[in-house]
Amino acid sequence: MLQNYLKIALRNLARNKTYSFINIFGLAGGMAVSVLILMFVMHEFSFDKFHTNHDRIYRILARVKMGDTDLQFNSFSTKLGPFLKEYNPQVKDYARVKTIVDKVVIKNPENPSQVFFEQNVMFADPSFLRVFTFKLKEGNPKAVLENPFDVVISERAAEKYFGATDPIGKALIYEGKHPLRITAVAENPPSNSTFNFDFILSSLTFPALNDHNKNAWDNAGAFNTYLLLDSEQSVAAVEKNIKREGMRTGAFDNEATYVLESFTTTHLGNNFNESGNSKLISIFAGVALLILSLALFNYMSLTTARATLRAKEVGVRKVIGAGRSGLVSQFYAESVMVCVLAFLLAFIFVYLLQQPFYDLLNLQIDASFLVSPSFLGFLVILLLFSALMAGSYPALILSGFAPLDVLKGRFGGNHNGATLRKFFMVFQFTVSIALIICSLVVKNQLTFMQNKKLGLYKDQILSIPLSATVAKSYFPLRDEIKQQVGVQNVTVTNAGLFKGYNMWFVKNFTTKIDVGLANMVTDNQFVKTLGLKWKTEPAAGVMKNRKHVLLNETAIKELGIKGNPIGQMLGETDEIAGIVQDFHFTSLQNSIKAMELIVVSDTTNILNFPGSNGVLYARLDPAANIQDKVALIGKIFKKYDHEKPFEYYFLDEAFNETFKTEIRMSTMFSVFTGLAIFIACMGLFGLVTFTAETRTKEIGIRKVLGASVSAIVALLSKDFVKLVVIAIVLAVPVAYYFMDKWLQDFTYKIQMPVWIFAAAGSLAIVIALITISFQSIRAALMNPVESLKNE
Repeated sequence: MLQNYLKIALRNLARNKTYSFINIFGLAGGMAVSVLILMFVMHEFSFDKFHTNHDRIYRILARVKMGDTDLQFNSFSTKLGPFLKEYNPQVKDYARVKTIVDKVVIKNPENPSQVFFEQNVMFADPSFLRVFTFKLKEGNPKAVLENPFDVVISERAAEKYFGATDPIGKALIYEGKHPLRITAVAENPPSNSTFNFDFILSSLTFPALNDHNKNAWDNAGAFNTYLLLDSEQSVAAVEKNIKREGMRTGAFDNEATYVLESFTTTHLGNNFNESGNSKLISIFAGVALLILSLALFNYMSLTTARATLRAKEVGVRKVIGAGRSGLVSQFYAESVMVCVLAFLLAFIFVYLLQQPFYDLLNLQIDASFLVSPSFLGFLVILLLFSALMAGSYPALILSGFAPLDVLKGRFGGNHNGATLRKFFMVFQFTVSIALIICSLVVKNQLTFMQNKKLGLYKDQILSIPLSATVAKSYFPLRDEIKQQVGVQNVTVTNAGLFKGYNMWFVKNFTTKIDVGLANMVTDNQFVKTLGLKWKTEPAAGVMKNRKHVLLNETAIKELGIKGNPIGQMLGETDEIAGIVQDFHFTSLQNSIKAMELIVVSDTTNILNFPGSNGVLYARLDPAANIQDKVALIGKIFKKYDHEKPFEYYFLDEAFNETFKTEIRMSTMFSVFTGLAIFIACMGLFGLVTFTAETRTKEIGIRKVLGASVSAIVALLSKDFVKLVVIAIVLAVPVAYYFMDKWLQDFTYKIQMPVWIFAAAGSLAIVIALITISFQSIRAALMNPVESLKNE
């Protein structure tokens, strides 16, 4: 019986090539997008769940309210972990981790040509491999990271530096002068790991690197502290105990609320990582389901539309004894066959699109994840769901025909089916138009942010991260670069603009409430080089010989400074020398923060912690040959640090990085919109073709009676255009609602212009008319003799 069903299904597919093509390619496109996006979604939700104790690992967070601002911190003193284990019996272990933000230089002393910038570098306690599950290929997990300058390297790092040679016990040079001893080789972290390391340095290395600052270890504010609890139920007790013991011992800020964050939620809650943003993931998942729905509705719509052509087949089968259940099984078999063919074609699409999709999201997914039981189970569910959804309604409609009516020719179609097909078409174009609107809004917001005045120069500002070696020779380096033709000015800061910032707290001058101040250490050329505007310029020569402070306008307001702020003290040591107009130094999603520029005459020691040696900014003449100037500055740089590779970026690139999520979202929406329109148009084309086929005699009679081609085209088109207009009316408020919610995340945003909605509606009508016209003109041009010759 099954063989018979499959044979009939193949005959129907071969007999109706156009509809088969539309159904299979439409379903394949929807399935391919669903597989790609839901693969990404499942991968994001699987983060860090491979750890044996993932449900018992928690990260400590502190939440502080500063006036109207809620702040959250995840980095603390290294004292925190030992304190919590001592006063909380529920804490079975802890691990302190510090990830290096900037790239560092690692060299193989056995092969001096092997000098690389490395970004996946972190410090961790010896307990790191007890708390987290990272398997070692070589080395004893109980004896790693116990001494200063011990290091665990990944398999890929071992192969990169040592090839097939055993690296255990060998040395690597950190930042040109610190020898590291390799104690273990770990398997490469999986792609769904928050910790993507190549080098894990013992946390005891950190104070050794900071020998100029004996308190750096205890007071380091860049360590995340992770706790391994005895059970999930202990979270509330530990949080309560942190507050109580902190107040009793005075160990922590009494104004902060300490909470434990489940480690497996860290990735999705982090808006600063490459891909992990729960809101963005939810949007992508929703769009994937919509596009799959469009493809399934296409199949259901075209299959039910052609039901009249198979009515006699159903009638004959019923007369010779076929039951409804058997007919349902037959039509389900046809749906399953179409879905399987579409599924196989979808995998070809996925294979071709996989790497571009990864590149777009800056994503990499291990092959092992793609063959995991959870992902393979999802594929099976997707296939079964598609077959069930695609086959259910057509099977029930077709199997329900009354044989007597059908065989006597009294079957004229199903009114309910026609209504449902109209609903499907309206739904498809509603989704397509809404996506067009969303795509245009995202692109306009992106353009607005890219072109917004920042209050500083970002074009032709060459940015060079400094090594510790170069930082100590900054003055001769600065002077030599500044002397070059085409270099207008040079400055240095301890942290990169648009790369994050340090913060400290100062009492409001009036209310005595703590105010958070972003701060940056720099020299007296910062304002001139970056093109900042003065609100109140310092007196001549006041900043040449000693440390002074510049505040922005927002800082003056938030600190509540009355009268003339010049000469007043900020804290015990910082004298306010001038005020600069507000300028943007973070993402435009945020309003301008209160900023303190600490201007020092000697910038040699603006570095306090390893991995952040400051950034040199050189403002280049726009008329100069930029690439030649970069090459020349690179040669000068190598004179002061011949080991470190020359690395640079332009400030506008750093600024663009702050809205990389929006760039990706814009690109993805464009892709989604194009695919949704394609699927909707395929369905529309199929319905127009079917309508023209069923009205062939009517068209022939109208032409005999004198109807023009344009009148025939209008006759076939008007009902479809009405449905598109209804879709426009439905899509506009839906798209407006969701885009308005999305724009609320931005402090600086566009007002959605009317032209976006008008353009989306007009585009939809034009696309629909083009799709309709292709088939309706063909039908209108048909010789009426052909359609009426048998009458």
